[in-house]
Amino acid sequence: MIGIVAGVFCTLIVAWSCSYCFRFDAAWYVALVKPPYVLSGGWFTAFVCAAYASAILSVSRLVEHKHFFPSMLFFVGLGVSCILFVWAFFTLKRLALALAFMTAALAFAYVLFIRFLMKDVATAISFLPALLFDIYAFLCTLAIAMQNL
Repeated sequence: MIGIVAGVFCTLIVAWSCSYCFRFDAAWYVALVKPPYVLSGGWFTAFVCAAYASAILSVSRLVEHKHFFPSMLFFVGLGVSCILFVWAFFTLKRLALALAFMTAALAFAYVLFIRFLMKDVATAISFLPALLFDIYAFLCTLAIAMQNL
């Protein structure tokens, strides 16, 4: 139970920080050239929720098995990169900077997934939706940046 609480707490901090950094300018966003695979609001929200649930489960397993270091540092890097991505993309409207932060987020997610594969396959499987979301977000950000810079 402590693991679930820790996972929810960490995820809520990232979600709250992202919402705090989020300044949506509908006219600017609609004007961006986007690839056809960018999901609509409802589907995107479902994908984000799956990624958050995946992160909660993975952190919970780390806490349960007392494997904090260095995996939790990579989780912190992933969370901070996601927060900075939201800030750069939606508040600053700086696509190249947003792409840099999304690249960092994907790198942290990839390192976590590889670490989990080497130590505990069940944790790797529980983290897979978060990794898939980060891959998808990276591809969307890359395409948006390339088409709008």
